[in-house]
Amino acid sequence: MRELVNELHRIEKQQHELGLRRAAVMRSLVLASGGVKEAAALLRLDRKTVRARERATDLALVLYRGSNTEKVGPDGRVYGETGEEDSPAQRDADRMWFTIAQDKRPLLRALVYIADGRVRRVRAVLDGPWQENEQGKVAVPVGPPLSAAHLADQFPVLPFTLGDARPMVRGKIREYLTLGPSEELSP
Repeated sequence: MRELVNELHRIEKQQHELGLRRAAVMRSLVLASGGVKEAAALLRLDRKTVRARERATDLALVLYRGSNTEKVGPDGRVYGETGEEDSPAQRDADRMWFTIAQDKRPLLRALVYIADGRVRRVRAVLDGPWQENEQGKVAVPVGPPLSAAHLADQFPVLPFTLGDARPMVRGKIREYLTLGPSEELSP
């Protein structure tokens, strides 16, 4: 059984590496052909598909919160900011329960928490198991909050660091950022 699990992990790693390679080749093709429209015509794909494949790189999920919006679920679990930066309650609030598409899960490398318009925490996504509840929402395996130095080292292309301003756009509670080369970073 363990051999099958290990083989599955090897295959997933190869798929991830191929996805990154495919995205890099797609970006090169778009540049060489003169743009997304031209690449789409060449590949007989629609522009949206070309753009999606061009950006199929590692992702960070940015979550916007207000510190005054603490909610407690029927199970007693706190949602949002608990006021205790690295407590078990905050860790649970930071990792559970999110709707994340199946195709984005293998690409997700970090969760970024914005509260009251400031970058509060960034947690790296670990290789551990993802839990899924009956509604299809997931609990993401995350590490402890990264220090500013670790953040700069692990995710150098993120356009912010801890404490930086990142105002919320009305109606937007989350967004994905690509972690490809910095000149291709897109919100």
